[in-house]
Amino acid sequence: IVLFVGAYLIVHLFALYLWNLTGHAFSVQGTSGGTSALSVTAMAAVGLWFCLLVLRSFPAGAPFRPAWMLITFAAAAQAVSGALAQLLGSNWLLNPLLWGGHARSGLIEQIRRGALIAAGPVQLALLAGGMLVALRILRKHGFWVRPSTADWAISAIVYLFALCRFGEAGAASLAGRQIGFEDWTSLAGLPFLCVLFLEAMLLRRSVVNMGNGLISRCWMAFMCGIFLTGAGELALWVIPHYSHAWPLDMIESLVRFPTAAVFALAPACLVAAQRRAVKPASDQPQNLATGVPALAR
Repeated sequence: IVLFVGAYLIVHLFALYLWNLTGHAFSVQGTSGGTSALSVTAMAAVGLWFCLLVLRSFPAGAPFRPAWMLITFAAAAQAVSGALAQLLGSNWLLNPLLWGGHARSGLIEQIRRGALIAAGPVQLALLAGGMLVALRILRKHGFWVRPSTADWAISAIVYLFALCRFGEAGAASLAGRQIGFEDWTSLAGLPFLCVLFLEAMLLRRSVVNMGNGLISRCWMAFMCGIFLTGAGELALWVIPHYSHAWPLDMIESLVRFPTAAVFALAPACLVAAQRRAVKPASDQPQNLATGVPALAR
């Protein structure tokens, strides 16, 4: 996953460098969006596969099973919505809804909107629920700290961003300007993003006592994914207010794919930790006592 992200960023940053070097002589807006969506969908599918492996390792009644069930549903929402949007929600030649010369534009639009909702507020709500359950279990096992002033300050940035977005949408409605469905979907996900940011700050402080093992890296990856989600939303909102020359599709692709990769890396770390834990004693497996003891059951 890390190698794929590195190669992806190198290619896109090199393309952005060439675009800027040539004085914006060619457009990169129309070609990067579809490629980025396919890449994000593929990485989301990888993340879903790892989440299913993790979920299967927790038997019924295990403390972390409810948390990972919600996290798996969140990964499934992103992967399935991306697949539907690319297969049935677009106007490409292999879309079966376009076969036979009868284009069902209304149905295609409904599928596309459903995919936006599933990959937006639905995914964020499920992930927020999973993080809440995980934090409760961590608190039960002694991995709990109160949010610090820095945590509240970082979370306040996201809260201020959400208030600005809602204020901008309200001003546009009062001025008679129509707000697109994508903007409404993004606004619907902002409350969950605010909750996720506070959970991420608590998660960061809770896993400090776990050491630097794979289990702590799993939860830190979730924290980084939430941070990248918020930072990406903030960047994509701020950039058009200051410059219309930047290729937003390229910037979005530089944000969405690494975010999906970090979320896929989180369950991958836990799968690696679980496989080390079941190795023979001669292989010196990782000591799960440095993490959460419940994970070993």
